[in-house]
Amino acid sequence: MGSVVNGPPPPDTNYAPTFLGVTGTFTLLAIGLCGARIWSKSRPGFKLRVDDYLVAIATVLCTVGFFLSVGSSVHGWGHHSAYVSPADTTTLMKLNFVQQVIWIGAIAITRLSIALSLLRLSPDRAWKWILWAVIAIQVITYAGHMLFQFANCRPLKANWMPMYDVRCWPRKYVLIFGWVANGILVALDVILALLPIHLIRTLNRTTREKMLICCLMAMGLLAAVIAAYRMGISDKTFAGDLVSGTVMMSMWCMLEVLLGIIAACLAPLKAHAERFLHRVGLLASRGEMTRPSFVMSLAEQGGDGAVPPSRSTDDSGLKDSMHSGERKETKKVGVDAVEVDHDHRDNGSMV
Repeated sequence: MGSVVNGPPPPDTNYAPTFLGVTGTFTLLAIGLCGARIWSKSRPGFKLRVDDYLVAIATVLCTVGFFLSVGSSVHGWGHHSAYVSPADTTTLMKLNFVQQVIWIGAIAITRLSIALSLLRLSPDRAWKWILWAVIAIQVITYAGHMLFQFANCRPLKANWMPMYDVRCWPRKYVLIFGWVANGILVALDVILALLPIHLIRTLNRTTREKMLICCLMAMGLLAAVIAAYRMGISDKTFAGDLVSGTVMMSMWCMLEVLLGIIAACLAPLKAHAERFLHRVGLLASRGEMTRPSFVMSLAEQGGDGAVPPSRSTDDSGLKDSMHSGERKETKKVGVDAVEVDHDHRDNGSMV
């Protein structure tokens, strides 16, 4: 909405190029990684799961949101409202309203996809209950966000154009909801980023391989840091000029969801990254490990937990070990495969 300026107008601004440059780069990266994730899950067999579809939907929503931002920028978003016509202000505010709705859906779907991915890897019941609680809290919180987006002001079009007889919720309730809801979501981001530590501790991998997995977790923590920073600048953002002051806030919102998508797509691509790092000599091969690995990650198994064809399996469930020529029986526990050496089992001991 255009401002009535008494005296000389304030200096003009243009924050849109920064927004478009930063978010455009990360949007392209998210699209590329999401495409690689879908491709890797589709070859050689079609093994897409619910979390794969969800992260793909979130990527599409972010792409649509980026192009809406381009449209808003064309109409003056990023400039001070004193330099933007009332007609352009109405158009860009309407586009921004739609973009906010898309962002709420994208960030909710992204977090849900990550939670479902971890749920499939859950080795015990306590882990599963924690993740189901996280999912339920997320659904309730984002339902509240969507309700606030559409019910904050009546009539609805008062969100993007000047109206008479506008009825909005008191600002103090809006601020309370924002701080409580965003605080909960930051805490959930931290939980989702740190939960895989339990799984990493069970992996018999080299230090460099574990560091690679920790880097994937750090992406989730970075999204939590951005969400916390966004909370700190929200009051100042919405107390100033909405046409120019909301650009940087929107940039941090987009980075939060894009980093979530990138983190969600990097984890399924870990096996491909390991193969590449093995080729360039940055990771040790399995044959170079000092002791046998009793843990087989899901990336090394089929999507349904089956043993890859490269490891022969006979009808009695006995397979040739990748570490020696001895016959070993495999018993699956959660997502791990624990190998029981027949020679040592006969002596009553576990390898």
